[in-house]
Amino acid sequence: MTTYPLSEPATIYADGNDAKDAGILGRGTLSECADLIAEFPEEERTAVRIQMDSMDIQFDSTEVDELLQFLRDESSGLSNEDIEKISEPGG
Repeated sequence: MTTYPLSEPATIYADGNDAKDAGILGRGTLSECADLIAEFPEEERTAVRIQMDSMDIQFDSTEVDELLQFLRDESSGLSNEDIEKISEPGG
């Protein structure tokens, strides 16, 4: 397993905002973004998404909850394959 994707830059968006800079709630590594979202009240967590800045990977609100659970459960980090599975429909 690798933590490479966890250290990649990502941006947190308010879900549903399409404008490039509108709705940005935070920036950092994927791990930092997940930590930020973990501090959000539950009702706010359901209205966010994380977009990887340099990869074609996005986590919608449901996938963000799954990502947070994976990060709690996996002490050694997620593999690239695990990250991609979460971002795939039905993942």
